[in-house]
Amino acid sequence: MSGQSESWNLPKSWNHKILQSWEIDRLLTNLEITLKKRYRQSTRKDLLLGLLCGYSLKKIGQDLYKENAVVRAGLSNIYRDIEALTGETNKSVKSSNLVYILEKHGYRRRSVVSAIQGRHIPHNLPAPTYTQFIGREADMKKLLERLSPMHGAHMSTVNGIGGVGKTALVLAAAYMCLKSSNENSSDAPKFDAIIFISAKQQELVPTNTILWRQQGQRNLRDIFREIANTLDDPTILQSPNDQFDRVRQSLSKRRTLLIVDNMETIEDRDEVIEFLYNLPICIKVAITTREQIALLPIRLRNLPPDDGLQLIRQQAEEKGISINDEDSKQLYDRTGGIPLAIVYAIGRVSSGYSLNSVLARLTSATSDVGRFCFEQSVQGIKGQAPHKLLMSLAIFSDSAILTAVAEVAGLTAAPDTVNNGLARLQQLSLVNFNPETKRFEMLSLTREYALAELAAYPDFEREARRRWVTWYLDFAHNYAGEDWEKWIHYNKLEPEEGNLRAVLYWCKDQDRYEAVRDLWMLLIHYANAYAYWDDRLDWLQWLIEQSERRGEWSSFVKLIVRKSWLLIRECSSLSLKEADKILQRTWILRDYADLCVHADLAESMARLQIRQKDYQDARHWLTVEEKLVIEANLEEQQHIRYFIPVLYHRAEILYLEGEYLSAKKLFQDVMQSAEKISWHRVINSARNWLADIAIEQDDRYEAEKLLSQGFTVAEMTHNKRRLARYQRSLARWEKKWGSPEKARQFSIKAINGFKHLGMRRDAQEMQIFLDSL
Repeated sequence: MSGQSESWNLPKSWNHKILQSWEIDRLLTNLEITLKKRYRQSTRKDLLLGLLCGYSLKKIGQDLYKENAVVRAGLSNIYRDIEALTGETNKSVKSSNLVYILEKHGYRRRSVVSAIQGRHIPHNLPAPTYTQFIGREADMKKLLERLSPMHGAHMSTVNGIGGVGKTALVLAAAYMCLKSSNENSSDAPKFDAIIFISAKQQELVPTNTILWRQQGQRNLRDIFREIANTLDDPTILQSPNDQFDRVRQSLSKRRTLLIVDNMETIEDRDEVIEFLYNLPICIKVAITTREQIALLPIRLRNLPPDDGLQLIRQQAEEKGISINDEDSKQLYDRTGGIPLAIVYAIGRVSSGYSLNSVLARLTSATSDVGRFCFEQSVQGIKGQAPHKLLMSLAIFSDSAILTAVAEVAGLTAAPDTVNNGLARLQQLSLVNFNPETKRFEMLSLTREYALAELAAYPDFEREARRRWVTWYLDFAHNYAGEDWEKWIHYNKLEPEEGNLRAVLYWCKDQDRYEAVRDLWMLLIHYANAYAYWDDRLDWLQWLIEQSERRGEWSSFVKLIVRKSWLLIRECSSLSLKEADKILQRTWILRDYADLCVHADLAESMARLQIRQKDYQDARHWLTVEEKLVIEANLEEQQHIRYFIPVLYHRAEILYLEGEYLSAKKLFQDVMQSAEKISWHRVINSARNWLADIAIEQDDRYEAEKLLSQGFTVAEMTHNKRRLARYQRSLARWEKKWGSPEKARQFSIKAINGFKHLGMRRDAQEMQIFLDSL
């Protein structure tokens, strides 16, 4: 075979020893038989042998004195020829898996293959720091796929914040490959060598805090030295002038997995990446980095709850400590599901520290975990726009949209600076952008560290908080308010609920009553019908006490009206008694407010009497309300808006008295009036009453039509109160004409909805209905 290899007229620099491991004659003969054309005297033979040596397209072209375009076209033809020879799927053969496929089909000498399979695989992998690798199934699957010779690319990156488990994932994959290689199994990709390069400068140890590493590979020369030591190839170190070529030559002799850990701390990063990029195709490279690199990235985020809790249990068991479910959940929440923070916290507890003290220290900017995970990344952006954006984003309790972050950071006038700054934060894995929601997100542990940073800059924090409150007041003015004006925009509020609550709580803690009052009065219609805000009464009570203390009687009266709505809707004997008490007192103070508020107050009186089934007194208050609306002399749209409740509640009384024809006529009038001002919520409410009337009148198909239309609208607009009432009506329809099982299902949904909304009597009445099925 060696004599034949010399007659091939190949460049002297090519590795003939590698070619001697292949059955070249048999391969060429079979290609000629299969394809019915000559291979030995053609350029394709030379190109094929170059590929078997593990050389790149560029080197093959240079050594054979051919243009890259000619080489590329020739290689493409070779891949198709190999597919025809082996029967592999169309276009499945690439430069990266050619050797693997030919080996699979028996074209490598068995004596050489068995020698490779039987030897111990050289590697320098550090010992695992875990007994069982938990979670990351999808990430592990993706990484192993990319390490496979069947995958075209030879470089992959794993990125994420410090402590998220990048090194652990890559090492777990490497040990799987090592086991597969030593045992010749197919559980993971097989390699002839595995080399681990670490530029990590710090280690976080629970007992000794942060340890600085004395050794590490921080530049290209260090990397070459580690490769030489692992492969036991001193020629690399003996040739300082042509080390790159020596490394390539040494690596090209075998299929190698090369891991570069902590790329962000490499000193000559661009040079290292260029070296890795130009390695032979038989080398697979896995890079871990806190910064995003556009080389087939696998982005690690925090562990999901199930995996995070499993890790907590595993670590507690290994450290011999007991931790209950409640403490485990608290630990997961405080660490944000960051594996290193979990391991560190359990280690500290096992060293004798209380869990509460560990958790209190965990999120401090000066804590070991905070410094290890974030200090290096944040240090490089201090005093710059990305630092302001990071601190500003931490103010938001939930994810935030770009315009809000820019406003709070005080950078609205510099959109390019904002975009570049947020891009930098994403590169540093401090911030994530969700393309589906178009919102910027931050892990809880990152947020706590960034909040500690914010506290170190009190002047900036004061101005950022002021801009934050102002932005959400403006947002609420645009998208909240009464639903007859802003109903179409209520869908904008739901993604901001957490942030809106955070503004309210912060303003309350800072005793900023006016901001809480203004924001809450804008949100109350949304919170009452479209969201499950179970603390509505608490907010109203705080505002009522504050307005009374300040002698702000106009706001006091408005707030009492809003509170009475909730008490009347709850409809317990105690809540109705309290509603009667506060309404009687407030009626005396009504002159502090305008006539529209007087009308709202009279409407609350009427609602209360309807719930107490005193329909005569309810009619009296509706007459009072009607007179007040006329006396207010409102412009047409406002007049219709304030007159509709008079018609609505009169129709409701007629329904409750069994006067269905009269009630139907009035509810139709309500719909017509509401349509004039596009008050869609009231239109759908009247439609619900008309459906109930149709059920009482045994008009099956009219009821079905109205319920189908109204239920769809209630679902689409997320009006939770109306949705529960439609579910109640649908349960009645199903009981009368449809399926008892569906009636039961709608009943249960209605009960749950009423309970969430605090509508106790409605829930109780629905439970009685359910029990009757």
